[in-house]
Amino acid sequence: MVSARVVALALLVLPTAGLIAPLSAQSSALILFAHVGRHSPLVNLSDAGDDFAPAFSYGGGLALQVSDRAAIRLGVTRHRTRYRGETASLADSSSTRYVIAADVQIGWPTTSALVPYVFFGGGALTTQFDDPGVSPATNAMGRFGIGLNRVGGLGAWFLEFGTMLYQFNGLGFERLQFDLQARLGFALAVGI
Repeated sequence: MVSARVVALALLVLPTAGLIAPLSAQSSALILFAHVGRHSPLVNLSDAGDDFAPAFSYGGGLALQVSDRAAIRLGVTRHRTRYRGETASLADSSSTRYVIAADVQIGWPTTSALVPYVFFGGGALTTQFDDPGVSPATNAMGRFGIGLNRVGGLGAWFLEFGTMLYQFNGLGFERLQFDLQARLGFALAVGI
């Protein structure tokens, strides 16, 4: 007699077994991705040179591949940084920054395993300061960038460089900021 656990496992695995196919064969898929990288502000917060330090970042998200060349992505990136400068007086200069973004990714038509792409979208950047006397700052932002997928098997390795443009309002500063993000990651696709 078959146990209830074997039946439950079969009911979970068998419906999805036919959905998994090589990413290169997918024209419609749900994609899970994770990435690590570097976040670097390119513009100072003030003329005196106040800024946020470049930092290691990590994150992930979901994407919906809507055709063989286009996907809609929703992702979160987190990085720890610290304020550098003399203008703002902080007990603790460390902070955590979260980027929540949605974008459209459009791949270049190719038959190669290497697929270049562009992306553009927007979202929000939230800065939470470790100093309890400083309120978090959330700013709307736009972003765009380029990338390269190395497609193979069930997923793809990717390398991308993106920019973020936003008006930072916090710590007494109000200035247009331009940041660079570099990411290396892996995406796993499940056909739908």
